[in-house]
Amino acid sequence: MRRSILSHFPQALAIFAGSLSVTTAQSSDAALWPLQKYKSSSIQTPFMNVTKMGQTEPGFLFFTPQDIIRGDGHPVIYSDDGQLVWQGANGNYSALQPQMLEGEPVISYWTGYAGIGFGFGYISILNSSYDEIHRVTLDCKTENFVTVFDPMTFNSCIDIHESQFTDNGTILITAVNVTQADLSAVGGPKNGWIQDGLIYEIDIKTNEILFRWSAHEHIDQVPLSDVRVPLEGSGVNKTDPYGYSHLNSIHKYGDNYLLSSRYMCSVFFIAPNGTVIWHLHGRTGGDFTLGLGTSFCYQHDVRFESQTSERVTLSMHNNDNTDFTGHAALTTGMVLDVELQGSKQVTLKSRMWDADEPVYAESQGSYQVLNNRHVLQDHGATPKFEEYDEDGTIVMRAHFGYDNTMQTYRTYRYPWVGRPATKPDVLACPSSESTKTAVYVSWNGATDVQSWKVYSGSNIEQSAVRNGFETTMLVDGLSGSDSLVVEAVGGVGDGVRSEPVTAGQGCLKT
Repeated sequence: MRRSILSHFPQALAIFAGSLSVTTAQSSDAALWPLQKYKSSSIQTPFMNVTKMGQTEPGFLFFTPQDIIRGDGHPVIYSDDGQLVWQGANGNYSALQPQMLEGEPVISYWTGYAGIGFGFGYISILNSSYDEIHRVTLDCKTENFVTVFDPMTFNSCIDIHESQFTDNGTILITAVNVTQADLSAVGGPKNGWIQDGLIYEIDIKTNEILFRWSAHEHIDQVPLSDVRVPLEGSGVNKTDPYGYSHLNSIHKYGDNYLLSSRYMCSVFFIAPNGTVIWHLHGRTGGDFTLGLGTSFCYQHDVRFESQTSERVTLSMHNNDNTDFTGHAALTTGMVLDVELQGSKQVTLKSRMWDADEPVYAESQGSYQVLNNRHVLQDHGATPKFEEYDEDGTIVMRAHFGYDNTMQTYRTYRYPWVGRPATKPDVLACPSSESTKTAVYVSWNGATDVQSWKVYSGSNIEQSAVRNGFETTMLVDGLSGSDSLVVEAVGGVGDGVRSEPVTAGQGCLKT
């Protein structure tokens, strides 16, 4: 079967209102993962099925669930008990990551026009009040980008894969660009077309480009022969380019860049002048000799756990699968010791997976080292993540969707204090069977409210401990015309009150 970049789309591409949307025809027998729904808010979000087997590290869970059947996607924050903390607007999202900027915690994520395996958009950076404080863009015209959607144009050509900050107020991002290339080395046309992979370092405040690197411009050190994705007839024109390097993570160490190429099953360490300092290939070894159990391929989220002039220790989410491999290999988290001098030997330091519920992920995923040597591992196209303790024992397992219908690019655990600029949302519904009124309250993004207090007139005052995203309080003495407010107690939002609401207004009759 002939394969192309556009043939990856299980969805239909629809262009409307100047934007590109991915939609899906819903099958009548499709299994839909259940959603959490609320009275006080219109938010709907996937139930997170959490099983804890031990002590997890503190912090909230940040990810971007994308429901392929319903066509919904959001950046979200959850707590360990499976409760929603914050949900952003609906759209196409990727590369969500809580980070530090000038000593303050922020959230960064990609949003824009999403294909399968690439995209064209920008990076939003939000403060703890969930307000956008910076928007990082990459001008498509200035950088002379050509896309598979030509003649359709985009304002910003940042790809979906990375939004990693440096200590110098810059951000590392990926991009893809269609260009001509000699494909004879892989059995294609001499005047063929590829989707080149690029990385940029950009100043967050000014959008100034400080570093640019192209895989194709360094094809002598990043050869097509190392690419593992089959040609299958692609590469004959610019609307069907050969999926070349597929760059999916970048980290900066000193002045050098650590780069992961999914389709080349490779890790590159790149100098500031663009030269490849060393190349680790997960099947052949590249510049190194692979030891027992160190083979990897189609990996994600590669980074250093430690680095010296003689040795580096790498961690990664090793998918070892794609949609074209034709076999199912176990997906694992891997840590490798790489000797940079002497023997150039690669040694397996650790390998972890959920033995009770193994995963065979075809794409995406992340590997985050937490405090106390815990690890959080996300499986991308398989909507599941786990936390492991310092001994490699699983201490938490979480599901948020059915396989092949829900996904997220990465998942992170991070401490966070949300200070929403909004007010709490309230709905008060009198009961037809008793004198009590059910008061529902939620506050999207608030992390540390301890309890809620209801006020109405001079005689009614009632409190309740906060219970998840939405708390329900049964209040006596309210009539259908009474006005009330709900006040947050404790935390950074202590004393913030909702707008006044009237009991019975907006309630559905049963």
